[in-house]
Amino acid sequence: MPLLNGVISTARATDADELAAFAASLKLAPVAWSVQVRGEQVEDRIVAMAGDHGLQQRMVLPFMLKELDAGDLRRSEADGVEVRRVLGDEGDLYRTVMAAGYEGPEEIFSVFTAPAVMDHVSMRAYLAEVEGVPVATSFGVLVDDLVGVFNIAVPPQHRRRGYGRAATAAVLRDAYELGARTAFLHASPLGVPLYEAMGFRLTENWTLFTA
Repeated sequence: MPLLNGVISTARATDADELAAFAASLKLAPVAWSVQVRGEQVEDRIVAMAGDHGLQQRMVLPFMLKELDAGDLRRSEADGVEVRRVLGDEGDLYRTVMAAGYEGPEEIFSVFTAPAVMDHVSMRAYLAEVEGVPVATSFGVLVDDLVGVFNIAVPPQHRRRGYGRAATAAVLRDAYELGARTAFLHASPLGVPLYEAMGFRLTENWTLFTA
């Protein structure tokens, strides 16, 4: 999963030399990886460096924010869907649904379903179900008054029914009750309208370089 491996700069102005030094790490050799920087105007030296490493595909990665309020305590209106928190003892089921949603092999998602992750006090995994059938996953990471939203995955046969939105809403609802007041996420370009409808705003686009 190149999105999750590689060199990521969170600085507003990326240091091209620093980025190049990290990109030269031998630890990246055995994995699919990426270079990620904030903004769409990327310095030529960074573009050239990414190309030298074979990272010639350039993508936009929207970054979105939402201020949480009591309205986020409302439950989803998707027909028949129930969203519940799951812990590490259901990691296999969670991994299977998430892998189906991302249309990838299950083994690459194992890191997200280890008990140390799913049972962590600051992290919460959710499974959306309809009549006992799993239809979506979500994941929240709470840090002070912020919550990061991750792992929004819906298997193809269950899409366009509001299940992803219901799974996302569960993260926001619990996070608000636990003291979070701002949510953040990286969306796919296709997912931006959904999150905008939930009150997220596009703050900036990041640039992603992959092979």
